[in-house]
Amino acid sequence: MCGIGGVLRADGQRPDEAALSRMSLAMASRGPDDHGMLIDEGLGLVHRRLSILDLSDAGRCPIANEDGTIHAVHNGEIYNFAELRSELIEAGHRFRSNCDSEVVVHGYEEWGSGLFSRLDGMFALAVWDAPRRRLLLGRDRIGEKPLYLLRRSGLVAFASSLNALREIVDGDLEVEMSAIECFLSHSFIPHPHTVWKDVESLPPAHFAVIEGDSQTHIERYWNFPSGLPERMPLEEAEEAIEESLERSVRARLLADVPVGGFLSGGVDSSLIMAIAARHKSSIDTFSVGFEEAEFSELPYARKVAEHIGSNHHELVFQADSILEVLPELVWQYGQPFGDSSSIPTHLVSRLARQNVKVCLSGDGGDESFAGYWRPASLAYAALFGRVVPEALRRSAIPGIANLMNMLGGRGLSSRLIAMNRLSLAAPGAGYTNSESWFDHREALLGNAFQSTGSDHDVIACRAGRPLSGQRATVLQQALYDDFQVQLADDYLVKVDVASMAASLEVRPPMLDHTFVESAWRLPDNFKLHRGDRKWILKRVAARHVPSDVIYRPKQGFAMPMKVWWRGQLAHLLRELMRDSRCVELGWLRAASVERCIAEHLSGSGQHGTRLWLILWLELWVRIVLEGSMGRDESLVGFAGNS
Repeated sequence: MCGIGGVLRADGQRPDEAALSRMSLAMASRGPDDHGMLIDEGLGLVHRRLSILDLSDAGRCPIANEDGTIHAVHNGEIYNFAELRSELIEAGHRFRSNCDSEVVVHGYEEWGSGLFSRLDGMFALAVWDAPRRRLLLGRDRIGEKPLYLLRRSGLVAFASSLNALREIVDGDLEVEMSAIECFLSHSFIPHPHTVWKDVESLPPAHFAVIEGDSQTHIERYWNFPSGLPERMPLEEAEEAIEESLERSVRARLLADVPVGGFLSGGVDSSLIMAIAARHKSSIDTFSVGFEEAEFSELPYARKVAEHIGSNHHELVFQADSILEVLPELVWQYGQPFGDSSSIPTHLVSRLARQNVKVCLSGDGGDESFAGYWRPASLAYAALFGRVVPEALRRSAIPGIANLMNMLGGRGLSSRLIAMNRLSLAAPGAGYTNSESWFDHREALLGNAFQSTGSDHDVIACRAGRPLSGQRATVLQQALYDDFQVQLADDYLVKVDVASMAASLEVRPPMLDHTFVESAWRLPDNFKLHRGDRKWILKRVAARHVPSDVIYRPKQGFAMPMKVWWRGQLAHLLRELMRDSRCVELGWLRAASVERCIAEHLSGSGQHGTRLWLILWLELWVRIVLEGSMGRDESLVGFAGNS
C-alpha cells in the first residue's frame, strides 16, 4: 500500500522537481517507509512506500525493467504476483526483487495493456514506456485503490490523493459546483466527478493510455459476468462460496509484516476473521465501539474473538475524539466527504497500526449478497409493480394505505406507501438519500448555484449505470449500482483514506474478483430469501461463528450522531456558521442550517446527517480551499464545553 503520482508534459520540458517533491510529501502517510522519484524528458514520477513485501531497497519504486526503458509506480497488492513472476521468468524476464511491483514492469513488456486482466489484487499503477513516450495508468476491478487524473491542454497529472494532485498546479484549481450539490445530495461525490474542474477519478476496472499531445484513451478491461443467475443446489453453492472465500483470505494473509483484522461483530468481518484464524495462529483483531450501548457492537465482537481465539483489542469512541481528528481527516480526504463512519474507521486503524501493518476487513459482503435495504426494496418494489396494475397503484393503493393507518396499522401503512411510491418512481430514485439535503436543496442552496447554469442531474450521477448489453435481474442491476457507485465512491474511499492516514494497509477478501463473480452467479433467492438479506452468506458464516452473532438485526457502522449533535457538535457548527465561508461564497443559506440545528436540539427533528455534511463542508473550505485553518488545528476552542 503506497502513494503514487506523476506528470506528463506534451512539450517535453522537465517537470518541476520541487512540485514533484511537494506531491510526494502530500502523500507521506500513505508511504512513510521510503520514497522515490524519476524525472525524464517531459515526465515525472513519485512514489511513497509502505513496505509490505520484500522490505529491502530492491522493492523501491519507481521500479525498472532490465534495461531501464520501462518504469512503474504501484499502489496496492498483487496477490498472484508469484505465479505471474514464474511465468515471466520462464518467458525470459530477469527479476532483481521479490516484490509484487516488479511484476508490473515485466508484465507490461510481455502483455502491454493486457497486463490488467492478469492482475489479481487491489491496485492503482502507472507505467512509463520511455521509447514510445507512452504513459499507462490503471485501477483495480472493484476500485479499492484510488487514482485521480488532472487533464489540461498539453499536460496530464495523476495521484493517489487530490491534495497531491493540486501540488503540480500550485493549487490552481476551480471548484466544480455540481460536485458540491452532489455531496450535499448523496454525502459523497460519485466518479468520474471530483470537487475540482479538470480533475476526474479514473473509474474502477479501467485503464488510460496517454501519448502524443497528451491524448488520453480510457478503456474498461473487466465487467461483471453476463447472463442471468444460474440454478444450482444450495449445498453446492454454499461450498463454492466458502472455498472461494477461503482462497481469498489465504492470499491476503501473505506479507512480510504482521497481519491482523478488523472485527466489528457483524456477519462479514466475523466470517473473514474466523477463516483467517484457522490459517494464522495468534492473530490480532481490532474493534471500535461507543459508550452509547445501542450503537456499539463490541459485545458481539468480543464473543467472536473469544470463539476464534484472537488477541483482541478494543477502543471505546467518545464525541471528543471527533474534535481531535476531524481537521486532519478533512485534509486527508481532499474533497467534501460525508460518511461520518470515517472517524471510527480512522481511530480503529490507528489502534491496529500500533500492533500490525496490514488488516483484513469485511467490506464487500453486503454488495455481493444484498445486505442493504436499497437493493431489497428495489427488488420487492419491482415485484409489487408486476403484481399490482399501475392504475391501481396510482389511484387505489394510497387510499388503502390511509385506511390501514386509521385502523391502527401505521407501520404496515407506511411500508405500503413507500413500496408503492418506489414502484412508480423513475429509475435511480431509489438511490437518493432521504437523510441528506437531497429533498431540501431548494431551501439550502445559495445564489451561487443559481448562476452556474448547470444542468447536472444528481439522480443520474448517483445511479444511471445500466448493465449495457447484458441481461440482468432487478436485484442484479441494483447490486451492480451499489458496486459501481456506493461501494467505489463512498465505502472504499472511506476505508482507503481513513486507514492510509494511519499508514495501515486494509485488504478486503470479499472483494476478490473471482469471489465477486461467484457470488454474482448465485440465484437471487440465495441472497434475498423471504425478506432475509445475505441469506446464504449467513448460512456459511454460521458454520464458523456463534449463531446468535449471525442471526441478529443488522446494526451497521454508524455513530450516535443523534446524541452527539445535542452537545459539542451543535455548538461547534453554530460557531463556524457565525463566520460561515459557505454562506459568504453563496453556497448555503444560513437560515436553513440554523433551523436544522434548532430542531435537532429540541428533539422535533433528526438532522444528524445533514448537519454533519455542513460541518464537513465548512471545515473543507477553511482547511483545503482557503488554507485559513491548519490540518492540525484544534476544534476545542470552537466547540467550547457545552
